[in-house]
Formats: sequence, structure tokens, C-alpha cells
Amino acid sequence: MFKKLRGEKGFSLAELLIVIAIIGILAGIVVMNMNGSEKSAKAAKLRANLVTMREAILAYKMDHGFYPCTSSDYNSSGNETIFKEQLTWFTSKAGRPSRTKTVTYTYGPYLQSFPEDPVTESSKVVIDLTHERIMDDLKTYVHNSTSAKGGWYYEAKTGQVVVYIGRTVNNDYAYY
Repeated sequence: MFKKLRGEKGFSLAELLIVIAIIGILAGIVVMNMNGSEKSAKAAKLRANLVTMREAILAYKMDHGFYPCTSSDYNSSGNETIFKEQLTWFTSKAGRPSRTKTVTYTYGPYLQSFPEDPVTESSKVVIDLTHERIMDDLKTYVHNSTSAKGGWYYEAKTGQVVVYIGRTVNNDYAYY
């Protein structure tokens, strides 16, 4: 294509520019694909964490006869720290948490550690003691929330839990 001068070896400027352009295009494609995979990974982790949380809360109810933070529970005030301890520590029949298993504290733990939502990387829990919604209404309520900062929204009366990120963080994850 191009004539070499005096038999010198090497690439011409045009050949180098073509190679650089091809590398740039390939790098752009790789970066775009990586962004999509990160989003997919967060969505998969979010779904898995929700399943784990829902199963832990259901197991708690099966052992104790009531959901955490209801009127029959030790944590009827809905304290976030105690709620997390109830799912990650041993509990008594009344729901009182303890780090060690004894004759009184025989239930649980239901989780090895309390999961965070991977979108905002928060493990905060907003506990609702007053409402009872069906799941779709609960998801819509949380999705439309403008105060959502991340973490989980737990409704004690129904035992339902959804991710509490709302539309202000990212619409794509609101309905898990």
C-alpha cells in the first residue's frame, strides 16, 4: 500500500493510527459491556438478599408464632438494632436476642450477617409497625417514596420486606 523508503522496517503513521482506532473501538465496547454486567450483578445480589431476608423472617415467625416487631414480640417498639439482632443472634421464645445459645435462647440465628442492599450499600431498616399492605401496594409505596435512602423497608404486620431505595436512587431496582 505504502512505499517503504530505503528498505527501513517498521509501521507507517497511517498503519499506527488505524491500529489505535481499532483498539479504541474495542475498549469502548468492553467498557459498555462491563457497565451492563455490574448492573446485572447488583440486581442478582439484590434478589438473593431479598429472598434470604424473607426466608429468615418467615423462619422467625414459624419458630416464635409471630413476626418480629409485632405486639407479641419482645421488640414490639420496632427498634432497628434489636430487629437485626433477632435475625442474626439466638432468641428466646419471646424474641429476646442473645449472642450465646442457652436453654432459654434456642431459636435462630436466621442469618449469618444482616445483608445490605447492593444498590446503595446500606443495611438500614425502616420498620413500619402501623400498616398492612399487600405486596404490590407496598412496592409502589416504597418506589414513590422521595425520602428513601437505601436499605430495607420491613412491614411488621405482614412480615413483608422490600428494598428501600425509591425512585430517587434508581428506578430499575424498585420492584424487587
